[in-house]
Amino acid sequence: MDANSVTAISATVIAVASLVVSITEARASRRHNFQSVRPLLSLDCLRLNSGLAGIRIRNAGLGPAIIRVTMFYFDGEEVGPWEKQVVDPLRGTFAVWPNFSTLRPGKPIPVGQELMLLALEDYDDERDVEFWTAVTQRIRIRVQYESIYGNEQQEAWFEGSPSRKVVSPRQGRGDAGPSIDNDAPTG
Repeated sequence: MDANSVTAISATVIAVASLVVSITEARASRRHNFQSVRPLLSLDCLRLNSGLAGIRIRNAGLGPAIIRVTMFYFDGEEVGPWEKQVVDPLRGTFAVWPNFSTLRPGKPIPVGQELMLLALEDYDDERDVEFWTAVTQRIRIRVQYESIYGNEQQEAWFEGSPSRKVVSPRQGRGDAGPSIDNDAPTG
């Protein structure tokens, strides 16, 4: 074996090793990119001291959530998708007409966004008992969503809880969003 053959074999081994490293790095980079834009939706009921009460959805993940399917259940019965024409008959049964936000397929929910799905801005304990009972005990919402890569569908459920969650602004930060205080007295 002469020097040219050794050089050619060495060059080939180095090229194959470089190709393997490149493929491994590309896969790791793709996996990292998927994880770096992974959304995480959460749904909960809340009542702010300012009078706002209702059902909230928020994206606490690292990337936008693309809504694929929503389903609204009332008293355990499937009603339909979380859209205006489906939810409006329920809204009409309350003493005050609550605000509503739709979750249509394809709608993105950006990182950090909070959206009130069903809310009263001036909640009153006595007047709106039926609304709070519906939010905490009778309404269920299922949301299927995915990341912008569309690689895996995830699911978030809202099931009200009979215990009230009183939410108050964070102390010391005037521009801060609400924080849940599970130990706060209810009234």
